[in-house]
Amino acid sequence: MKINISQKELNKAINIVQKAVTTRTSLPILSGILIEASENKLNFTATDLELGINTYVECEVIEEGSIVVHSRLLGDFVRKLPSNSLVNIKTTENNNMEIKCLNSDFNILGNSSKEFPNNTFENDGVKFSINSDILKKLIKYTSFAVSQDNMKPIFTGCLLEVKNGVCSFVALDGFRMAVKNEDLNLDEEISTVIPSKALNEVIRILEDDICDVGIILSESHISFNIENTTIISSLLEGKFVDYKSLLKNDFVTKIKINTSEFKNSIERASLLAREDKNNLIIFDIKENTMQIYSTSEYGNAEEFIVLKSKDGLDMRIGFNSKYIIDVLRVIDSEEVEIKFLGNVNPCFINEADNDKFNYMVLPVRIS
Repeated sequence: MKINISQKELNKAINIVQKAVTTRTSLPILSGILIEASENKLNFTATDLELGINTYVECEVIEEGSIVVHSRLLGDFVRKLPSNSLVNIKTTENNNMEIKCLNSDFNILGNSSKEFPNNTFENDGVKFSINSDILKKLIKYTSFAVSQDNMKPIFTGCLLEVKNGVCSFVALDGFRMAVKNEDLNLDEEISTVIPSKALNEVIRILEDDICDVGIILSESHISFNIENTTIISSLLEGKFVDYKSLLKNDFVTKIKINTSEFKNSIERASLLAREDKNNLIIFDIKENTMQIYSTSEYGNAEEFIVLKSKDGLDMRIGFNSKYIIDVLRVIDSEEVEIKFLGNVNPCFINEADNDKFNYMVLPVRIS
């Protein structure tokens, strides 16, 4: 292999695939990136056998070839090169890679590309496309609520459900649940669970680009095609909760409140709440005002907010502040609507005048 490539393009490609590299494996080859040069393209592949990422960039290929190179060493070196520089790369028959750039000369001993898994991106199934903006919203509004507990693997991912032209993403962790719906022109009915790790990589790669994302869904894998990049992931096995049965509408209190004001008040009050094991903050709703307060051995904090509207009973209820802040950080609307079923029952938060998002959170019992 012998190529010339810009540092910027090389660094970007390495950063994209590095997230699929694993250090915890019995196969040392998986700690590397497969690099293949052909037809004026440099192709990069990494996998941990559960998640695989492949991307390519255009470059000057003088001599075709392939090699597997240690991901961290390559990434660290390329990252420190001048951003506008030209990088010359060549490999030898003994799998040595030589990288030259200006006054820098770097040699890495790699491995034969023949040792790298060659069937990572084989996937065949239901094919459809989705606008990147819609996909980003579906992921952004739900993935933060997945479980971090590997004892229940099915809840470490998001449910993808398509039915009657509506695409739904659902995530829950036992204390909260996020449901986001978007219209999708697809006749197929789909129900599968995607690991949050894969979804986080999808949203990271999408950045601010607006494009159509091609999706292929088989019984065991899902792949996302984003311009020059493909992400493929194993699906999670198991039965997801019947989430629709958890959605209620028998509310005793309903309020509207400014999103930014609400978030800022909770963030200030939670500075003391963090000292409590439950991150406890208390909402005291009376007439047209909400008092938010927290207390700990270090002191107490109080915040007062004038409500935009209130229907129903006065309410005093406690929550883990993290679960409220998390959802307010992803909501885009100026106002949120909060619906209470009682002070020991779940409460529901959604964007005002928008029924495409619903967030359920359990309260913390207070004395």
